[in-house]
Amino acid sequence: MGARTLELYRLPLGYTLRSTDGHRWGISLTCPVSVSGLRVERQTNAGNFVRSLAVVAIVPGVEFEIPLRDQIRLRPFVEAGIGKGTGGGGAQVLYGVGMSARVDRTAGAVQLTFGGNAMRRRLAADIQEYEAHSTFEAGLDSQIPLGFSLGHRAVRGGAYGIARAFDGLHISRPGLEPIDLDYQFEAGGSVSTTPEIRVWKITLPWIAVGYQFGPVLTGVRIYTSFPF
Repeated sequence: MGARTLELYRLPLGYTLRSTDGHRWGISLTCPVSVSGLRVERQTNAGNFVRSLAVVAIVPGVEFEIPLRDQIRLRPFVEAGIGKGTGGGGAQVLYGVGMSARVDRTAGAVQLTFGGNAMRRRLAADIQEYEAHSTFEAGLDSQIPLGFSLGHRAVRGGAYGIARAFDGLHISRPGLEPIDLDYQFEAGGSVSTTPEIRVWKITLPWIAVGYQFGPVLTGVRIYTSFPF
């Protein structure tokens, strides 16, 4: 059996209640919207079994930003919301709690961003039966100036990579063989501008498209902000 995912991940809707400008910490209200898809393929005696499913999740939360020295930031967060899949059934309560860390560095003309997080979430593990699980992630993005501008915005571009490990993430549906997801990798290209692009009230500080792969799931991810 194989599975392929397509995900538009955490459209960054939010509102800053207290910025870190002039303060030792900040706080924001977040309302990320995620759209996920899962395509399941299985060989049977009767031929190929193919099923496509989708889910939309809206999970508001509160995020704290704690700047440390030398461009190091910690972001503890809590969130709770709902998710609804196309496979039937009602909306389900989703939640998350965790902390992310981010470090920004420059090496000559190269802009480096390191990030990682640890979280406990009950999210759209398999589109219908939502599993509580832990996720541990680490990533690196590297960008250089591309030598042109979009209007008055200087453009940078580069590549990123992310490694993920999961604890307790089981994907199971009636009539389908269960999947235990232990780890995934991801790589792709990224672009950003200075100053940042804004569409209405949404800031797009980092836009990227990547390919995730591992022993079970493969697919494409689209980002509108660095995930850490």
